[in-house]
Amino acid sequence: MKPPKPPADFDYDLWTTKDGKRMVRVKSTGETCEVDADTFRLLRAEEKALRRSVAANDTAPLSTDLRPVEVEDAESGWLIDPTNLEDSVTGKLALSLFIAALTPYQRDIFEKCMLDGMTLTDYSKRRGVDVTAIRNAKRLIQKKAKKFLD
Repeated sequence: MKPPKPPADFDYDLWTTKDGKRMVRVKSTGETCEVDADTFRLLRAEEKALRRSVAANDTAPLSTDLRPVEVEDAESGWLIDPTNLEDSVTGKLALSLFIAALTPYQRDIFEKCMLDGMTLTDYSKRRGVDVTAIRNAKRLIQKKAKKFLD
């Protein structure tokens, strides 16, 4: 199956095979690989953002392909993409692996209190549990996170 044609300024091709595999091909190297759902979703969102920006501005986004050969690297800092996709994907993958290592109770506290910003007091009232138990669970989560990151 041939992958669909992406925007000309896009650095990779994205497609899904008949058996549900999510595939990515880097245009510059021709390398093709299968990626997980989160990575594919992130790349697809980037592709859609590019399409929207082209449609909204009616101009093509900047590309390193358009860079003049005679320009020195020191002068071309404006060409560098400020977002580091690799760090973003790696961070999201590490977070999902960490969350998977938590117990369901810890996962609920982590998501609601540590990610969503609910206070420990509000969480304890909603769950009908003493706030001290929630604090202790939070300490265990932080301890597990420290071990996970080391």
